[in-house]
Amino acid sequence: MINRIQVTTVFVKDQDKAREFYVHKMGLKSKIDMPDFGWLEVMPDGGETSLSLAKPFPGMPESVIGGPKGIIFNTTDIKADHARLKAAGVQFVQEPTPQPWGGIEARFSDPDGNVFSLVE
Repeated sequence: MINRIQVTTVFVKDQDKAREFYVHKMGLKSKIDMPDFGWLEVMPDGGETSLSLAKPFPGMPESVIGGPKGIIFNTTDIKADHARLKAAGVQFVQEPTPQPWGGIEARFSDPDGNVFSLVE
């Protein structure tokens, strides 16, 4: 029986820059970091699903890097997290905005132009 999503991949150009962004700016924890193997997984503290930050596999186009990813980070305090992330240098492409479904959403990008949502 399938019971959860373990990991999803976000393609990046440079894993060192990705590590700096996701761990040091966003505050995610490094779950697996094997630079010689090229495997880097990060996740929110207490989370179950992690992000694998990987270079495109041989034969994949560079176009897999960047653009909306359809990945949503949940927060209990969007104002505080938005301020913290912005102070750390995270670039927001949409400020926190009330949504018709009742929540508040902000959108930010990583150094490779991968775009994510932050939702309360």
